[in-house]
Amino acid sequence: MFRVLNEYIGRLTLQLDENLIHRVEEVIMKDKSTNTVNINVSFNKYIVDVRMKEFSVEEADRAFRQLECSVAYPYSHISARFNESTRVKYRFATCKEDKTGIYMDVVYS
Repeated sequence: MFRVLNEYIGRLTLQLDENLIHRVEEVIMKDKSTNTVNINVSFNKYIVDVRMKEFSVEEADRAFRQLECSVAYPYSHISARFNESTRVKYRFATCKEDKTGIYMDVVYS
């Protein structure tokens, strides 16, 4: 799956989208399971660190699915999940029809 995700990302023109990041913050902070969120940018990739009030894989999955549905561009999106003991990391990419898009790592702990 990660090969497919890397191939998808390789075909995109990654760009920063401030409106999308404001939506990400808004959606995450509206979620009652969220304690804090921190968003950093590294080489056109967003790194979103979400601290949950009470971490569980199931709760992180629910929160990510809500985020994914709220911020994905209508044309295309893809994601994959890593489980890492006390945290879950999602790789998420989405693009518009012109193949410009965003890529982010969303980490729930």
